[in-house]
Amino acid sequence: MINTILGLIIASLSILGMSVGLILKKKPLQPSCGGVYLSKGDKCEVCGKVKD
Repeated sequence: MINTILGLIIASLSILGMSVGLILKKKPLQPSCGGVYLSKGDKCEVCGKVKD
């Protein structure tokens, strides 16, 4: 039982730490850069990179 509680506390602290970092940077979340979702010759809407 103590392991479960300790695991939940650690997971909660890590999520809290990541959210505080996002808030302090004042930047919105950005999706990944196209990747497998782009077809050949398509342009990424996030960074403008064209897939070869």
